Amino acid sequence: MLTIPVPLMRQDIFYANSECIAVWCKTGTFSTLQAAVFLHSTAIGQAKSAATLALFVGGQTASVTVPASGIMGWFGATTTASVPLLTAQPWLIPALAGYGIAVVGGPYLLLMRARGKWDNATRELGDGFWQWAIDCPDVYEAAIRCWSGMDNI
Repeated sequence: MLTIPVPLMRQDIFYANSECIAVWCKTGTFSTLQAAVFLHSTAIGQAKSAATLALFVGGQTASVTVPASGIMGWFGATTTASVPLLTAQPWLIPALAGYGIAVVGGPYLLLMRARGKWDNATRELGDGFWQWAIDCPDVYEAAIRCWSGMDNI
């Protein structure tokens, strides 16, 4: 009898759930399509959000106090000027970049980690299945005859 390895029996939305077993039985690949689609769409949605935020902040202006022009500036007179926000607050540039990397890279990092676990599970289940087929050749032969329709010949 084919047994499922204990780590794969643990329910986890991203790594191992009942959909993974169904996909493995049908395709021979252990994965959860729902989690893969969710993580891809989350990363894409977050990329759009990060780009929108960067464009919004890049379009903002700030009022700053600057010395007045001409002779009045020499005497300490000041005036206000509008400058781009990222010029007045340059620390926002790495903050926006870090935000973008975190919100887009997080889902992709989780997806890559899940794919590694799915690949290991695919190997374990495939090896277990073929070992079971070697250990029980009569059952395996009967299954092939049944699935292929050779019993009807």
